[in-house]
Amino acid sequence: MSNRMSFRAERRAALAALAFATLAPALVPAAHAAPVAGASTDALTPEQKAFVADSATLERFGLTREKMAEILAAKDPQAARATVAAMMGTIAADKFQPPHGPAQPGRSALDPDGDMAAVQLNPAAGGFNSMAVVRPPALDAHHRAPGPFSVRRYMYESQGIPTFAGAPLALRKDDLVAGKVDVAFVGVPLGFSSGWRDAHNAPGVMRAMYGLGDFDVYAGVDPGLVLNLADYGNFAVDKMSVELSVNHVRQMVGEMVDAKVVPFVVGGDHSVMIPTVTAMADHYGAGNVGLVQIDAHNDVARDQAHFYSDEQALSRLIESGTVKGGSVVQIGTRGPGLSAADFDWMKSKGIRYHTMAQVETSGWQSVVDTTLREIESGPQNIFVSFDISALDPAYASGAGRPAPNGLTMREAVPLVRRICAETKVVGFAMLDVAPYLDLSYATALNADQIMNACLTGIAMRKLGVKGANYHSALTVESAAAH
Repeated sequence: MSNRMSFRAERRAALAALAFATLAPALVPAAHAAPVAGASTDALTPEQKAFVADSATLERFGLTREKMAEILAAKDPQAARATVAAMMGTIAADKFQPPHGPAQPGRSALDPDGDMAAVQLNPAAGGFNSMAVVRPPALDAHHRAPGPFSVRRYMYESQGIPTFAGAPLALRKDDLVAGKVDVAFVGVPLGFSSGWRDAHNAPGVMRAMYGLGDFDVYAGVDPGLVLNLADYGNFAVDKMSVELSVNHVRQMVGEMVDAKVVPFVVGGDHSVMIPTVTAMADHYGAGNVGLVQIDAHNDVARDQAHFYSDEQALSRLIESGTVKGGSVVQIGTRGPGLSAADFDWMKSKGIRYHTMAQVETSGWQSVVDTTLREIESGPQNIFVSFDISALDPAYASGAGRPAPNGLTMREAVPLVRRICAETKVVGFAMLDVAPYLDLSYATALNADQIMNACLTGIAMRKLGVKGANYHSALTVESAAAH
């Protein structure tokens, strides 16, 4: 995907340019155009008539049915047929082409057993699967009892090897179980399809941030004291393939869930949502996980050459049956890359969504309250996926696909805290943080605080602190009020 526009926008721009070059004579104002004999869609073949009646296809050329009719009306019958044939040929060429060419008598154009497109790999390579090989405990130089262990050199300072929230390290599932870990952080540096690519650097940079696991002034709760936290390191990814990365990430997140841990995943772009949510469904059952996606983009593309990408993250989960459409709630959608066809598809699947346009018409608090009701009406187990692009670029310029008119921190933090306090969150992901695209580090700092809001919510549930939009009297009321 381009670092400047979405895959869909790229392709439409290219096709529109081609269409303009082909159709330009018909678009010249009548006063300057050469006289042309009249023609209409009656001159087209049945297949061509169906083609020009398909609004979704014409949109790929930057045209509407009305504009197409005007273009054809300015051409003679032969030119009209040639124009539509050229457009149809462009669409056909855009699709997968079998190596053996067009269909032969008695043979289909696509042989599923031999022609399916794939990135060619070398299974004879000695280290073909080395990425996912976990070092066995028998090779440890120093044997230790299972459980998280500190890598701090100093008692009261954070210098030393940085970890998420300054938490002790855990290397294996036994460490998580022995330490009775409530929440474990893990980095998944997979960033192939994040637009402005830098999301793979997020885990390292965010480990060096401060504030994660600290006292929350709104709830009056210190999650670092209430919860048993651990840093589970980074999961290995294939730096040349999303497809070869997802299964290992799915397996490792599943290992965390089996240890009764709430995974806090730091990506990586939004394609990371596919294996993480799938791992949740492996444990709780397909269709038994509710998904809350806080994002500027709806990620429901369905027509890209690669099977996995951030723009297809939600559609892949829905189409695979991993998550039911009616169990998905989206908040914050807006900006470029969206289309009416995508929203129609989402409606057909029962997905609930709250765009920034709705925020403007209904008000933020109304949207939040509706969102909480929708979450509570679905599956009990909730996974929260927060794409940093949900924030306005004023708060998060270091995003893979930033979009103006987004959430403020004063909207995002209370929203996340409420979701994690008032529902049973079984997993959380902070995705598409591109830290080196924001030299002020504000993006990473704000991402850190949003994660802390969810940690606080989970700590509130553990403490039994209840109440919609709870705030601590200790920090809301000053001493003068008593």
